Amino acid sequence: MKPWKWVIIVLCMLVLSGCWSRRELNDILIVLGVAMDWANDEYLISYQVVNPGEISAQKEGGQRPPGTVYQGRGKTLLEAARYVTAEAPRKMYFGHLQILVVSEALAKRGLSELFDGVLRDNETRLDFNIVVARGSKAESFMKLYTPVEKLPTYSMLQSLRTSEKSWAPTVSVTMDQAMDRLSGNGYELALTGIQLFGDPQLGESSRNVESFRAARRFRYKGIAVFRGDRLAGWLNENESKGYSDITDNLDSTSVELPCGGGRYMAIEILSSKAKLATELIDGRPAAEVRIRSEAAIVDRPCTELDLTDVAVIEEIEQQAARAMQANAEAAVAKVKGLKSDVLGFGNQISKDYPAYWEQVKDSWNAEQFPQLDVRYRIELFIRKTGTIGNSTLKD
Repeated sequence: MKPWKWVIIVLCMLVLSGCWSRRELNDILIVLGVAMDWANDEYLISYQVVNPGEISAQKEGGQRPPGTVYQGRGKTLLEAARYVTAEAPRKMYFGHLQILVVSEALAKRGLSELFDGVLRDNETRLDFNIVVARGSKAESFMKLYTPVEKLPTYSMLQSLRTSEKSWAPTVSVTMDQAMDRLSGNGYELALTGIQLFGDPQLGESSRNVESFRAARRFRYKGIAVFRGDRLAGWLNENESKGYSDITDNLDSTSVELPCGGGRYMAIEILSSKAKLATELIDGRPAAEVRIRSEAAIVDRPCTELDLTDVAVIEEIEQQAARAMQANAEAAVAKVKGLKSDVLGFGNQISKDYPAYWEQVKDSWNAEQFPQLDVRYRIELFIRKTGTIGNSTLKD
């Protein structure tokens, strides 16, 4: 055989040498959720790992919970993580991490150190979601028994994704998106909040899911506004809706229009598209929020309204547009007061007027943004009135 053929064979053997970095399932703990708290001037990290045998579809549930929580404390994240090794029987594997819950106390202290540590780990993917725990420790979410889904991390992830598509006050933010916000031009970080309700003593017991309604349960509530890497404040439900509208995160939601007698007509947003436009007027920045939405009427308790009348439909469209504008105005006013441009006005100005942005980027949040003149052009079109038009039911 010619020498050059031997060289090719050797090179192929080196390339096709197998999975040299593989890890056997029996040698690792698969981490699905991480909770990070700040207490007593140190980090408290909680890892939720899966018990594969307890969630297997081919095996009935045993006496063990579907997951196990390991915790570590330390002055640094590394110390807290290494502290866990004194208890955990195997090495942690983060390739399947689904959600990271950060406490309010840690969010107020700052997230840069946390994010820096995550980015330096070459095993951790950056597609997991980040949420902020409101009113309770982040570790509590790792120990919660949840209905339907056996693991709380998966339940939280599915609920976050579902509510983002159907409920405007919720937004799903992954680690890579958060890093873009913290390192990008002209916008700040915003994360969805999560809160616990009900009996805290039953939450960590299997009895929590033995009734039709869990005694302890979670709910996504509000959006956390950051200034830099630190939590600056919260948006309420209407302000959160306005945030989703302006930042083009709205997929579908509902708008309720009063029609007298304590009755409300339900309007479902079917699609929405938002855009920011900026300009400089006498050296001062101004912006316009443009939102175009399509909607459907899904509930008609206001029987005096004739849905076959074009003028009535136009009036409903205008009312719904005004309701959306009120939410947008509330969101803008709130973040101006917090001096945190989570809506991305500065980012649009940096694209439209880069020379001006270079002059104001360091003082934008504190000086120019709170004084920004914002106008609104919101259009909403009713495309559907249901399959029956005016109801045939008697009043």
